[in-house]
Amino acid sequence: MLGDVLRYGLAIVAAVLIYLTGAAMIRKLKVDPEPEPDPANVRPLDLRFRCVVCGAEVVMTAAQDDDPEPPRHCREDMVRVEEADSGGR
Repeated sequence: MLGDVLRYGLAIVAAVLIYLTGAAMIRKLKVDPEPEPDPANVRPLDLRFRCVVCGAEVVMTAAQDDDPEPPRHCREDMVRVEEADSGGR
């Protein structure tokens, strides 16, 4: 009888500890989103980027600074494409 009570009590304490540990781990994963860009600081651009893995291309038309970080595609940074001939298409 006393063994059963002790076993149940130990099981409840273990369940509470597991819950508290899991809740603390999930709480640490919470990340605040980046703030929205200020429309007054956005500058017009005309930059082209290409994915080195699949070849997808992106045209960036606005950014907050003159030399923005390249976007990511296929889990890799895209490379900036320098246009050699702008009248070919």
